[in-house]
Amino acid sequence: MEAIYATSKSTYNRLYETSKVEGTISKNDLEMANGKKNSDYAQYQAAVAAHKEVSIMRGYLEIRAPFDGVVAARNVNLGTFVGPQGKGSDLPLLTIQEQSKLRLAVSVPELYTGYLHQGDEMSFNVKSLPDTFTAKITRMSGALDLKLRSERVEMDVQNTKGNLLPGMVAEVLLPLNAKDSTFVVPKSAVVSSAEGIYVVKVVNHKATRVDIKKGREIDDKIEIFGDLTPNDKLVKIASEETKEGDTINE
Repeated sequence: MEAIYATSKSTYNRLYETSKVEGTISKNDLEMANGKKNSDYAQYQAAVAAHKEVSIMRGYLEIRAPFDGVVAARNVNLGTFVGPQGKGSDLPLLTIQEQSKLRLAVSVPELYTGYLHQGDEMSFNVKSLPDTFTAKITRMSGALDLKLRSERVEMDVQNTKGNLLPGMVAEVLLPLNAKDSTFVVPKSAVVSSAEGIYVVKVVNHKATRVDIKKGREIDDKIEIFGDLTPNDKLVKIASEETKEGDTINE
Protein backbone atom coordinates (compact mmCIF):
# COMPACT_ATOMS: atom_id res chain seq x y z
CA MET A 1 0.00 0.00 0.00
CA GLU A 2 2.89 2.34 0.65
CA ALA A 3 4.30 1.60 -2.81
CA ILE A 4 0.91 2.15 -4.50
CA TYR A 5 0.51 5.48 -2.71
CA ALA A 6 4.04 6.53 -3.68
CA THR A 7 3.27 5.74 -7.36
CA SER A 8 -0.02 7.65 -7.46
CA LYS A 9 1.58 10.60 -5.67
CA SER A 10 4.41 10.66 -8.19
CA THR A 11 1.91 10.50 -11.09
CA TYR A 12 -0.10 13.40 -9.68
CA ASN A 13 3.03 15.49 -9.16
CA ARG A 14 4.12 14.96 -12.79
CA LEU A 15 0.65 15.83 -14.13
CA TYR A 16 0.53 18.89 -11.94
CA GLU A 17 3.88 20.16 -13.20
CA THR A 18 2.84 19.46 -16.80
CA SER A 19 -0.54 21.21 -16.33
CA LYS A 20 1.31 24.46 -15.74
CA VAL A 21 1.70 24.63 -19.53
CA GLU A 22 -1.73 25.64 -20.77
CA GLY A 23 -3.57 23.05 -22.91
CA THR A 24 -1.39 20.02 -22.04
CA ILE A 25 -3.45 18.37 -19.25
CA SER A 26 -7.19 18.69 -18.78
CA LYS A 27 -8.49 19.78 -15.40
CA ASN A 28 -10.56 16.57 -15.15
CA ASP A 29 -7.47 14.35 -15.53
CA LEU A 30 -5.64 16.37 -12.87
CA GLU A 31 -8.57 16.03 -10.43
CA MET A 32 -8.82 12.29 -11.08
CA ALA A 33 -5.07 11.89 -10.39
CA ASN A 34 -5.42 13.91 -7.18
CA GLY A 35 -8.41 11.78 -6.08
CA LYS A 36 -6.47 8.60 -6.81
CA LYS A 37 -3.56 9.90 -4.73
CA ASN A 38 -5.82 10.76 -1.77
CA SER A 39 -7.60 7.39 -2.00
CA ASP A 40 -4.31 5.49 -2.01
CA TYR A 41 -3.06 7.54 0.96
CA ALA A 42 -6.20 6.67 2.97
CA GLN A 43 -5.78 2.97 2.16
CA TYR A 44 -2.11 3.22 3.12
CA GLN A 45 -3.03 4.72 6.53
CA ALA A 46 -5.66 2.02 7.01
CA ALA A 47 -3.02 -0.65 6.32
CA VAL A 48 -0.67 0.98 8.84
CA ALA A 49 -3.44 0.94 11.49
CA ALA A 50 -4.28 -2.70 10.70
CA HIS A 51 -0.62 -3.66 11.04
CA LYS A 52 -0.39 -1.85 14.37
CA GLU A 53 -3.50 -3.69 15.57
CA VAL A 54 -1.96 -7.04 14.67
CA SER A 55 1.27 -6.08 16.47
CA ILE A 56 -0.68 -5.18 19.62
CA MET A 57 -2.60 -8.46 19.50
CA ARG A 58 0.65 -10.40 19.09
CA GLY A 59 2.00 -8.51 22.09
CA TYR A 60 -0.76 -10.02 24.24
CA LEU A 61 0.61 -13.46 23.38
CA GLU A 62 3.98 -12.59 24.98
CA ILE A 63 4.16 -12.27 28.76
CA ARG A 64 7.23 -10.36 29.88
CA ALA A 65 8.40 -10.10 33.48
CA PRO A 66 9.56 -6.66 34.69
CA PHE A 67 12.81 -8.20 35.94
CA ASP A 68 15.29 -10.95 35.13
CA GLY A 69 14.95 -14.10 37.16
CA VAL A 70 14.57 -17.85 37.39
CA VAL A 71 11.35 -19.73 36.58
CA ALA A 72 10.79 -21.43 39.93
CA ALA A 73 7.40 -22.92 39.08
CA ARG A 74 5.54 -23.64 35.82
CA ASN A 75 1.87 -24.59 35.98
CA VAL A 76 1.02 -24.79 32.27
CA ASN A 77 2.07 -27.08 29.45
CA LEU A 78 1.54 -27.05 25.73
CA GLY A 79 -2.19 -27.38 25.07
CA THR A 80 -3.29 -26.33 28.55
CA PHE A 81 -6.40 -24.15 28.57
CA VAL A 82 -5.70 -20.75 30.11
CA GLY A 83 -8.50 -18.30 30.66
CA PRO A 84 -10.08 -15.79 33.04
CA GLN A 85 -12.30 -18.51 34.54
CA GLY A 86 -12.12 -22.21 35.20
CA LYS A 87 -9.24 -24.50 36.06
CA GLY A 88 -6.83 -22.57 33.88
CA SER A 89 -7.00 -19.56 36.22
CA ASP A 90 -6.59 -21.29 39.59
CA LEU A 91 -2.80 -20.94 39.62
CA PRO A 92 -0.38 -18.44 38.06
CA LEU A 93 1.10 -19.53 34.74
CA LEU A 94 4.67 -19.09 35.97
CA THR A 95 6.48 -18.09 39.12
CA ILE A 96 9.64 -16.09 38.45
CA GLN A 97 12.08 -15.28 41.23
CA GLU A 98 14.90 -12.75 41.24
CA GLN A 99 17.31 -14.46 43.66
CA SER A 100 20.33 -12.15 43.73
CA LYS A 101 18.83 -10.33 46.73
CA LEU A 102 16.64 -12.15 49.24
CA ARG A 103 14.56 -10.93 52.16
CA LEU A 104 15.02 -12.46 55.60
CA ALA A 105 12.08 -11.97 57.96
CA VAL A 106 12.37 -12.53 61.71
CA SER A 107 9.67 -12.29 64.37
CA VAL A 108 11.37 -10.77 67.43
CA PRO A 109 9.66 -11.43 70.79
CA GLU A 110 8.34 -8.39 72.64
CA LEU A 111 10.95 -8.77 75.40
CA TYR A 112 13.80 -8.13 72.95
CA THR A 113 12.35 -5.48 70.63
CA GLY A 114 13.97 -2.61 72.53
CA TYR A 115 17.46 -3.92 71.82
CA LEU A 116 17.25 -3.86 68.01
CA HIS A 117 17.58 -0.85 65.71
CA GLN A 118 17.57 -0.28 61.99
CA GLY A 119 21.04 -0.88 60.56
CA ASP A 120 22.05 -3.45 63.21
CA GLU A 121 23.93 -6.40 61.74
CA MET A 122 22.82 -9.94 62.44
CA SER A 123 24.44 -13.26 61.67
CA PHE A 124 22.50 -16.30 60.56
CA ASN A 125 22.98 -19.76 59.12
CA VAL A 126 20.93 -22.41 57.37
CA LYS A 127 21.05 -26.14 57.96
CA SER A 128 22.09 -27.06 54.42
CA LEU A 129 25.21 -24.86 54.40
CA PRO A 130 28.12 -24.66 56.87
CA ASP A 131 28.78 -20.96 56.22
CA THR A 132 27.68 -18.12 58.47
CA PHE A 133 25.97 -15.22 56.72
CA THR A 134 25.38 -11.64 57.79
CA ALA A 135 22.65 -9.12 57.02
CA LYS A 136 21.60 -5.70 58.30
CA ILE A 137 18.15 -4.70 59.47
CA THR A 138 16.52 -2.63 56.74
CA ARG A 139 12.90 -2.53 57.86
CA MET A 140 11.09 -2.80 61.20
CA SER A 141 7.31 -3.01 61.41
CA GLY A 142 7.12 -0.75 64.47
CA ALA A 143 4.18 -2.74 65.87
CA LEU A 144 3.58 -6.07 67.55
CA ASP A 145 1.70 -8.96 66.00
CA LEU A 146 -1.41 -9.49 68.13
CA LYS A 147 -1.15 -13.28 67.97
CA LEU A 148 2.58 -13.84 68.35
CA ARG A 149 3.29 -10.71 70.45
CA SER A 150 6.37 -10.10 68.32
CA GLU A 151 7.70 -7.47 65.93
CA ARG A 152 8.48 -8.34 62.32
CA VAL A 153 12.01 -7.37 61.34
CA GLU A 154 13.25 -7.65 57.75
CA MET A 155 16.79 -7.79 56.34
CA ASP A 156 18.01 -7.69 52.76
CA VAL A 157 20.48 -10.50 52.04
CA GLN A 158 22.85 -10.20 49.07
CA ASN A 159 22.85 -13.62 47.42
CA THR A 160 25.46 -13.02 44.73
CA LYS A 161 26.74 -16.61 44.82
CA GLY A 162 23.23 -18.02 44.60
CA ASN A 163 23.82 -20.59 47.33
CA LEU A 164 20.86 -19.38 49.41
CA LEU A 165 17.47 -20.47 48.13
CA PRO A 166 14.11 -18.74 48.70
CA GLY A 167 12.07 -20.47 51.37
CA MET A 168 15.01 -21.65 53.48
CA VAL A 169 14.58 -21.48 57.26
CA ALA A 170 17.35 -19.45 58.90
CA GLU A 171 18.61 -19.54 62.47
CA VAL A 172 19.33 -15.91 63.42
CA LEU A 173 21.58 -14.70 66.22
CA LEU A 174 20.09 -11.50 67.65
CA PRO A 175 22.64 -8.89 68.85
CA LEU A 176 20.84 -7.87 72.03
CA ASN A 177 23.11 -4.99 73.05
CA ALA A 178 21.62 -2.90 75.84
CA LYS A 179 21.32 0.87 75.46
CA ASP A 180 22.51 1.56 79.01
CA SER A 181 25.05 -0.11 81.25
CA THR A 182 23.49 -3.05 83.07
CA PHE A 183 24.47 -5.55 85.70
CA VAL A 184 24.42 -9.32 85.37
CA VAL A 185 24.23 -11.38 88.55
CA PRO A 186 23.53 -15.02 89.46
CA LYS A 187 19.83 -15.80 89.72
CA SER A 188 20.40 -16.77 93.35
CA ALA A 189 21.22 -13.14 94.18
CA VAL A 190 17.72 -11.95 93.20
CA VAL A 191 14.92 -12.26 95.74
CA SER A 192 11.30 -12.28 94.55
CA SER A 193 8.88 -11.82 97.42
CA ALA A 194 5.57 -10.19 98.27
CA GLU A 195 7.52 -7.06 99.17
CA GLY A 196 8.98 -6.82 95.66
CA ILE A 197 12.00 -7.89 93.66
CA TYR A 198 15.34 -6.89 95.12
CA VAL A 199 18.98 -7.75 95.72
CA VAL A 200 20.86 -7.42 98.99
CA LYS A 201 23.72 -4.93 98.95
CA VAL A 202 26.39 -4.90 101.64
CA VAL A 203 27.24 -1.47 103.05
CA ASN A 204 29.64 -1.37 106.04
CA HIS A 205 28.87 -5.03 106.77
CA LYS A 206 25.14 -4.23 106.91
CA ALA A 207 22.46 -5.58 104.58
CA THR A 208 20.58 -3.09 102.43
CA ARG A 209 17.78 -4.01 100.07
CA VAL A 210 17.89 -2.50 96.58
CA ASP A 211 14.77 -2.75 94.45
CA ILE A 212 15.49 -3.87 90.93
CA LYS A 213 13.81 -4.84 87.68
CA LYS A 214 14.61 -8.01 85.81
CA GLY A 215 16.00 -8.06 82.30
CA ARG A 216 17.22 -10.84 80.06
CA GLU A 217 17.99 -14.30 81.43
CA ILE A 218 20.47 -16.85 80.18
CA ASP A 219 21.48 -20.06 81.94
CA ASP A 220 21.96 -19.24 85.65
CA LYS A 221 22.50 -15.48 85.16
CA ILE A 222 20.05 -12.61 84.97
CA GLU A 223 20.26 -8.96 83.95
CA ILE A 224 19.07 -6.44 86.55
CA PHE A 225 18.31 -2.71 86.59
CA GLY A 226 18.39 -0.63 89.75
CA ASP A 227 20.24 1.90 91.87
CA LEU A 228 23.58 0.14 91.65
CA THR A 229 27.17 1.12 90.93
CA PRO A 230 30.06 -1.05 89.68
CA ASN A 231 31.74 -1.07 93.12
CA ASP A 232 28.68 -2.32 95.03
CA LYS A 233 28.94 -5.67 96.81
CA LEU A 234 25.93 -7.97 96.57
CA VAL A 235 25.03 -11.12 98.43
CA LYS A 236 25.45 -13.99 96.00
CA ILE A 237 22.88 -16.27 97.65
CA ALA A 238 20.14 -14.04 99.09
CA SER A 239 16.81 -14.89 100.68
CA GLU A 240 13.86 -13.27 102.40
CA GLU A 241 15.39 -14.23 105.74
CA THR A 242 17.97 -11.47 105.30
CA LYS A 243 16.46 -8.32 106.81
CA GLU A 244 17.37 -4.69 106.40
CA GLY A 245 20.37 -3.87 108.67
CA ASP A 246 21.43 -7.48 109.33
CA THR A 247 25.14 -7.97 109.80
CA ILE A 248 26.86 -9.58 106.82
CA ASN A 249 30.23 -11.24 107.14
CA GLU A 250 32.23 -10.63 103.97
